[in-house]
Amino acid sequence: MRMIVLMGEIFEMTLSFSDAAKAKQLREYFNRHSRIYIVVDATRDEVIVPESLHGDPALRLVLNVRMPQMIKISDDRLDSDFSFSGQIFACQIPMHTIWAAYLPEGNLEQGIIWDDCVPEMIKAIVQTVRSNMSDEGIQELKDKQHATQAESAASVESKTAVSSSMTMIEGGGGTPKTDAGKTRKTSHLRVVK
Repeated sequence: MRMIVLMGEIFEMTLSFSDAAKAKQLREYFNRHSRIYIVVDATRDEVIVPESLHGDPALRLVLNVRMPQMIKISDDRLDSDFSFSGQIFACQIPMHTIWAAYLPEGNLEQGIIWDDCVPEMIKAIVQTVRSNMSDEGIQELKDKQHATQAESAASVESKTAVSSSMTMIEGGGGTPKTDAGKTRKTSHLRVVK
């Protein structure tokens, strides 16, 4: 946090540069695809969503350019009125609580993950799954992913659709990835430092 003195008044600057960079990436991704999921850590108190959704470390919200309400992606948060079971709720999602964005018809491997914002609970679950998988299971998973990619490539050529690969973004506040984390996703992710 920075303090600025302007005309004798003290103002606090709480906008982080990493949040502003994430907001820019999110706006660009949303503008390019028109309909995306964002994944939010709704366990954080500063996330304003319906009470029934608090506590979800992987809350998915759909952003669509065809939504009748305005979606405002500012440098520090996302604001919009979302519909939950037919009820409209004015949501405020701070940028630092958004940890992924991807296409609804795809999966997390075809989107963006901001690694430094992934909740510890999610990291622990992923680590547990990885540690419980045998080397054969990991190889089988990789083989399936390669086969799926080949099918997707053929589908893209026939339908002239555009497929994007996932971008992993490591931030200054996160812990560095272990070798095990990198080897699992090398064929699908590009690490941006």
